[in-house]
Amino acid sequence: MASDFSNNEINKPFDYSLRVSSKAKHAKLQIKPYGGLEVVIPLRFPKKAVPGLVSQHTDWILRQLQKQRERTPEPVLPEEIHLAINDYRIPVVYGTPQANEYPSNCLSIEETDYQQSVKQLRKWIRQQAWQLLPTMLEKVSRETGLIYQKISIRSQKTRWGSCSSRGTISLNDQLLFVSQANAEYLMIHELCHTRHMNHSRKFWGLVESHCADYREHEIALNRAKAAIPGWILRDMYR
Repeated sequence: MASDFSNNEINKPFDYSLRVSSKAKHAKLQIKPYGGLEVVIPLRFPKKAVPGLVSQHTDWILRQLQKQRERTPEPVLPEEIHLAINDYRIPVVYGTPQANEYPSNCLSIEETDYQQSVKQLRKWIRQQAWQLLPTMLEKVSRETGLIYQKISIRSQKTRWGSCSSRGTISLNDQLLFVSQANAEYLMIHELCHTRHMNHSRKFWGLVESHCADYREHEIALNRAKAAIPGWILRDMYR
């Protein structure tokens, strides 16, 4: 929903991600879950000044990274995946199964390596997203009368969705971990951007005309990142 994007850069002794944000008024450093350091800069902040900014705050970065390691346990592979969007639960089993060893209604991950297992799990999540989200978006589009051109599904770090000037709605596959009501609101929000490519009064008025309690959904979505499984976050920010 915010107009920002990520771009990875490296500065010794720290690896950090650089995010340019249209909402940022000042440059800031922040520690992301599982992901170390993120530098957020305004649109006009010179990128060549970022390494110096990071160097100036070495002591603070070291302290914060140590605190992160102490309070953030390493995520484990899930024994079950719960998709809140449709309240679907599926057991997950690992390793090459023998005949009739596992029930048919489970997700079998043949890889035993942690990172390769996560890769397969995220592939399954993306497949489920393509099965569920386009149908929901089409339904919301019909109900609101707001037309889009295409749909894109990605894994985004900072946004649940976005709308391009050409009418492409991009949805985050992590929407599977929020309630259906919140996911449908997010779709209303992005569809309203097909009329207003901003967050003006007219935009929010259009949003409210289709979802009177949009403020509650905004709050819920701001908090919903806490529902994203750690094994996904670690993989995104590693």
